[in-house]
Amino acid sequence: MRGRALLATAVIAVLCGALLPTTASAVTSTPSPTPTPVETAAPEETAAPAEPETTPSADPTATPSAPAEEDAAPAEDVAPDEAPSEDATAEEDDAARLATEDAGDQAIPTPENGDYIGSNTVDEVDPGGYLAAMGDEFQTTSLVGFDAGDIIDNATMYTSGTMSASQIQTFFNGKVRSCQAGYTCLKDFSMRTTSKEPNSYCTSRYAGSSRDTAAQIISKVAKACNVSEKVLIVMLQKEQGLITHVWPSDFRFDIAMGYACPDTGPGNSANCDATYFGFQNQMYMAAYQLQRYTKDSYFSWYPVGRSSQVLWHPNSSCGSAAVTIKNDATAALYYYTPYQPNRAALNAGYGVGDSCSSYGNRNFYNYYTDWFGPTHGGGLPFVVDGAIASKWRALGGQDGAFGLPTGSEVCGLVDGGCYQRFEGGAIYTSAVGGTRAVLNSMLAAWSRAGKEQGEMGYPLSDRSCGLSGDGCYQRFESGAVYWSSGNGAHAVTSRILAGWSAVNKENGALLYPTTDMVCGLADDGCYQAFQRGAVFWSDATGAAAITNRMTPAWREVGKESGDLGYPTSRMMCGLVDGGCYQLFQGGATFWSSATGAHAITDAMMPTWRVNGKETGKLGYPTESTRCALADDGCAQQFAGGQIYWSEATGSKPVWGSMMLRYDELGNEESWLGYPRTRERCEYADGGCRQFFENGWIHWTPGKGTRVGT
Repeated sequence: MRGRALLATAVIAVLCGALLPTTASAVTSTPSPTPTPVETAAPEETAAPAEPETTPSADPTATPSAPAEEDAAPAEDVAPDEAPSEDATAEEDDAARLATEDAGDQAIPTPENGDYIGSNTVDEVDPGGYLAAMGDEFQTTSLVGFDAGDIIDNATMYTSGTMSASQIQTFFNGKVRSCQAGYTCLKDFSMRTTSKEPNSYCTSRYAGSSRDTAAQIISKVAKACNVSEKVLIVMLQKEQGLITHVWPSDFRFDIAMGYACPDTGPGNSANCDATYFGFQNQMYMAAYQLQRYTKDSYFSWYPVGRSSQVLWHPNSSCGSAAVTIKNDATAALYYYTPYQPNRAALNAGYGVGDSCSSYGNRNFYNYYTDWFGPTHGGGLPFVVDGAIASKWRALGGQDGAFGLPTGSEVCGLVDGGCYQRFEGGAIYTSAVGGTRAVLNSMLAAWSRAGKEQGEMGYPLSDRSCGLSGDGCYQRFESGAVYWSSGNGAHAVTSRILAGWSAVNKENGALLYPTTDMVCGLADDGCYQAFQRGAVFWSDATGAAAITNRMTPAWREVGKESGDLGYPTSRMMCGLVDGGCYQLFQGGATFWSSATGAHAITDAMMPTWRVNGKETGKLGYPTESTRCALADDGCAQQFAGGQIYWSEATGSKPVWGSMMLRYDELGNEESWLGYPRTRERCEYADGGCRQFFENGWIHWTPGKGTRVGT
C-alpha cells in the first residue's frame, strides 16, 4: 500500500524482523487465508520514526522514508464520516453471516474492528521511484481529467485478457532494466504457487505451479477473478511501487497489494496481517476483493449513483467531501483505499501535496493513464462485456486464438442474437445456441452460407477438432462447418449432411468437402463436392452420395439432367466379383473391377433383370446405355451380350452366335431391324432361333448360323 511509513518505522521492523530474508524468495510458500484473521498484539515501538524528507529518496536505505506532510489546513469543510458503524454487534453479525458462506469463500477475512480488509492507507507519493526516474517535468504537472466519482469504468476494471503473461513480462522488463545488487525486482521474481478453486467472486480456477513468475501470477489471477491485468499492475505500483522499484525488500512482495493492511497502526500506519503475506496471496485476495465489493451487500457505504462523504486523509481532522460515485469500479477503489485526493494532491501531479493530501487513488489514475491510456472504454480497443466477455476470457482473452476485439458488440440479429468481432473470429450469442465462438476459418464458410440468416442458422457448439486427418467441425442449427488441411472450411447444410452421413462422413468414401453447396441444378437440385465424390440433393429424392467410382458412368448419360436423373441411394457393394451398384430415378449404375462403372437406364433394366443381371448370361455392363440409334432406339453392351431397345419392339437381349451374326449384318441398321424376341432353343435339330423385325437368325450345333425371313 504505498511505499509507506511501514518500512520507515521501527514498529514494522519489529513486526517483520523475522520475516525479511535478504532477497525476494523464488519459492516462498503461499499461506492459505483463514476465515477470520488472527489478531496479534501491536509490537512495541522501539525507535522513533525517521524524520521525513520533502521528497522521497530513490536511493536504497535501511528504512526508506515516508513522504512529508505539510501543516496546511484542509481545503474543504469537515463532514461526518459515512463509514459503517464500529458497533461490536454489527461486527459479530457480519462475521456470522460470512461464516455461513460456501467453503470457497470461507478463506476470505471478515471485517474486523469496524474496518474492512483492503488498502486503507495513504500511499507513498512516489512508490518505486517512478517520479525520479521519469524526470522533473512530472513533478509540477497538474493532473488533468481526474473525476473523483468516475475514476475508472466497470468495463476497464472488470475485463480480463487485456494483456497476456508474455506482454506483462515485457512491460516489467521495460520498467526496470537492472536491479541493484542483492535485490530481486518484480521482473525477476518467481515463486511456487498453490491452486485456488472457483468461488463466488473468482469464478475460474487458478492452477498452481512449481514456478510462476510475477507476470504469470498476475495473468492467472486476472483470468480467475475477471479483473483487468492492467488494473492489477497499476494497483501493484501504487501500493508498493514494485513495477519500477530497483531495490525492493522482501516485505514489499509480502504485502504487495496492501491487502489486509488497514490503517489501524500508530499514527494511521498500516497494520498488516501476516496471514495474508506472500505475493500470490496478495494478488489473488486483492482481485477477489475488487469483485466482492460489487457483489457483497455488506459493502454499501459508497452506493453507486448517490452522494457519499469520502475522506481526504486518514486523519479525520482533514475532513471529507461529497462524491457521487458513478459505477461499481470507482466504488471498489474507494472501498480498497477510502480517500480522495485533495486539490493540493491533484495540482502536484505526481508530486507532494499538503498535510491532508492522500495519493492512492490519484496515483492509480496517474499510472493507468500514463501507461495504458484512458480509464474508460474497457482497457481494450472495444469494450467486451457480458456473456461474450465470459466466452472470450475462457478462450484465453487477447492471448488466445481470438485476440483483441476489432469492433463493438452488435445486437438486433435474427431472433434477438448478438455478436462481436475479434482478430481471430467472432463470438455469437443466441437464444437457441447460447454463446459460441466462431474462428475466422469457420466464420468465412458460415458467412458464404448466409450466417445466421442463411440455411445454417446460429452455431450450437464451438469448434471441435481431432477428426481423421486432423480435421475440425462446428455444429450449427441446420448443418455444420467442416475444416480439413488442404481443403479449408466448408459449410455442409442439413440436407447435404444427411447424404454425407449415410456414407460415414469424413471417415467414409467421400472424405472431406472441397466446395460449398451449389444449387440451381435441374428441378432446383443442389450438390456439394467432396474429396472422392459428391452429394446431390433434390426435393424428390433427398440427398445421396455418389463416389468417384460411379460418377463417370452417371456423367456419360447426362447426370441429373439425363435419363438416370438424381441418385436415390448410396453406392452398395457385395455383388458378384466384388461389384457395386447405385440406384437413380431412371435406372442404376453398376461397377466391377473388370468392367468399370456403367449406367443402365430403366429401358434396359427389366430385360437385364429377367436374365439374371450381373449373375446371368449377360453379366456386368461394359458400356452405358447409348441411344439415338435408328428409329430412336437404344443399345447397351454387356460382358456376355447386348440389349437392344426400340419403341416398337421393347428391349431384347442378343448374345452368343446370334450376336456375332447380327453384328456382321449391321445390327439394328441391317435389313433385320431390331430383335422382337429373345433366342428360343426348342427346335428338333437342337438349334436356337431369334426373331427380328424383318427376319430371323437360326443357329444349329456344328453348322453355325443362317438367316431367313
